[in-house]
Formats: sequence, structure tokens, C-alpha cells
Amino acid sequence: MVTPAPTDNNKNVTDETSTGGRDFECHRLVLTRYFRRHWGRESEIEDLVQEALLRLIRSPQPIDNEEAYVVRIAGNLIRDRLRREQSHQAKQHVSLDDNIAYLTTEEPGCERVYESKRQWDQVLAALQELSPRCCQVFLLQRYEGWTYTAIAKHLGISASAVEKHMMRALLHLQTRLMDR
Repeated sequence: MVTPAPTDNNKNVTDETSTGGRDFECHRLVLTRYFRRHWGRESEIEDLVQEALLRLIRSPQPIDNEEAYVVRIAGNLIRDRLRREQSHQAKQHVSLDDNIAYLTTEEPGCERVYESKRQWDQVLAALQELSPRCCQVFLLQRYEGWTYTAIAKHLGISASAVEKHMMRALLHLQTRLMDR
């Protein structure tokens, strides 16, 4: 069976007529071997090859020996990477991918949730031991953010009475929560 000749609609990207006479597949193989030999980090080799080929394409003047030029580009890329790593102290950085299992979440653990619930239950129990007026003054001031004057006006008592209720509530909570 005879395969049809490529038409303008399906030209191969590595076809020398569409790339200005450059054989990018050959350069890709040379670069891949070079980076494997001189760089060694397999995960970065394809990026380096792409960067080198991009620099080849962007070269403003015709090149006599493209293979030598590509190898020179590869050497320069490696030097650039090493210089960047040295200036950024890359060896002191810790990869998150390597340590993802050891990272803690922002969610509290079961023990912390249980302890917080236990402490909250103690606070509620201690508040129930206060007189209703004392508990109301404490809650309005601490949880609603009201001022002593606003509480006094709202409850129809003096500001000094609000202070006394707050002192009584705070002392009671302190003694009850310290005992447990």
C-alpha cells in the first residue's frame, strides 16, 4: 500500500522545510543525552531540552554548526541553573512533596477537640452556679462586648454593681476552673 504524500494541512513539525532546515529531533536526542550525562535530575531534563531548543529557535543569526551550538546552549543552561541554585541556596530548601506526610493540618486532632469540649462544659457548669443576674452581666460583657455603662442601663443597676457582678463571676470561674 502506498502512503499519500503529506499535504500542507498535515505537515510534520520536524519537517526540515517547515523548520528552516533544522533537524529538531536530532537536536532533542543530543540534548537529552547531554543533560542525562551532565545534569542527572531526570525530572528536569525535558524542561532543559525545551529551553535549549527554544534558545536555538530564537537565535538571531544563521548558525554554521548547529550541533555544537546546541551543546553550548546546554552547557550554559546548566551553568545558569547551578548559579541560580547557589544564589538561592536551593540545597537548604525542603521539598513539600517529600514531606507531605509529616505536615500537620489546620484541623485540631481528636484529643484537642475532646479537651476543648471538656473545658467548655466546665465553663458552662461554673456559669450555672452563678446567680442569674451575675451570669447575665458576665455574658453581656464577655460574649456580647457590652460596656459596663451599657449593661447598667440595660439592667437598671449602677455601674459599680456591674463591676461587682463581674468580679464575682471572674473569681468564681477562676476558682472552679483551677480546681479541675
